[in-house]
Amino acid sequence: MPSAATLSVTVRFQTSPSFGPNLVLGDASSPLGTGVLSDADSSPVDITSVVNQVAIRRGRNRLLDKFASGTCTVELTDTTGLFDPDNGTYADEILPMRQLQVKATYSGTTYTLYSGFIDEWDYTYQPGEDAAFMTIKAVDSFRILNLSRITTVSGATAGQTTSARMGKILDAVSWPSSMRDFSTGTGQTTCKVDGGSDRDALTACQAVNQTELGAFYTKTNGVLKFMDRNDIVKKHAESPTVFDDTGANIQYQSVDFDIDDTILANDVSVQRSGGTAQSVTDSTSISNFFQRNYTRTGLLMDTDADALLQAKAILNNRKDPKLRIGSISLDTYGDVSNRVIAALDTEIMDPIKVTRTQPGGGTVSRTLSVQGIEHTIRPNSWVTTFQTAEKILDGFILNSTTSGILGTSALSY
Repeated sequence: MPSAATLSVTVRFQTSPSFGPNLVLGDASSPLGTGVLSDADSSPVDITSVVNQVAIRRGRNRLLDKFASGTCTVELTDTTGLFDPDNGTYADEILPMRQLQVKATYSGTTYTLYSGFIDEWDYTYQPGEDAAFMTIKAVDSFRILNLSRITTVSGATAGQTTSARMGKILDAVSWPSSMRDFSTGTGQTTCKVDGGSDRDALTACQAVNQTELGAFYTKTNGVLKFMDRNDIVKKHAESPTVFDDTGANIQYQSVDFDIDDTILANDVSVQRSGGTAQSVTDSTSISNFFQRNYTRTGLLMDTDADALLQAKAILNNRKDPKLRIGSISLDTYGDVSNRVIAALDTEIMDPIKVTRTQPGGGTVSRTLSVQGIEHTIRPNSWVTTFQTAEKILDGFILNSTTSGILGTSALSY
């Protein structure tokens, strides 16, 4: 599958939450201190030469949605019976939870695009055909959290920050510290004592994230990432990657503009577990667009006052319909350096600026946050799509040209 970027698809026939290099006893080249103890047979197997198509989907479509488990589908052609699940070379090793990783190398730099665990091997063979076809489907680290049950979370006390609570939940399922990317000393909301109910660890982590109004997702290398509200405001204030339709900056292939009532909300209710529902409305919006309800329940903040602040923040962001850029797509196949690097290096929550030239010469520009990333890779085609959203929270950041404007940027929830 030739393109400007070189694709690599590997399968590691072992089950482990870590995607780090192996520590192979007796192998002087394996990394002591960072490798995962294993035998030589668990080294990644490169299957790129038989791959026909790769589809990666990570993140979420809209702000306030929960981040979904990232998925990857790989289609390949088997002309030698290598992957025949009955008597092929890997017949005894074609099992669920094997590791799949997709990378791309461009201009000497290798970018990890996806790391996950295979949950389906679909092998199709037609009598008389010279080849069989296999579809491999994988899910990211969220799948392991979804399969891990918890009840009582040790140390989940009242007054604990959301990041500290997230850490306690991951401790309860023995999630490796090397596979976490957040500081337990951060978090803008404090939580009530853990209720001790039976649930899966993913549901527990997502409840913490919804309480914080943060971002919790799996990075391309399989590491769990948690950002609190302050992290998100600071990230949005960074210099954005700039895209346009003229080629003056990074040229996109297409852009999706929407103005509708999909995310409109003018009657917002937020309720913490054991608390009273905190509701706020906007009468002008209701008069113009009818009543549009949005409700959140079962959150973990330790005061109703904090629930009310979240309700107000959501209402302020969603009470009026806005022209939205839902997504932009890039042609990653061609050898245009800035475009290929942007497609491979941009991560969830990164800021981007998108400009469209209108008929008559005017322009429409939006500074956005990347909420989801998709790669669709076929022979002679590679399209990368960013799902985008405008920020839901504003903040005042000293010395920032976008979030440090007196009279415009607010010290906010």
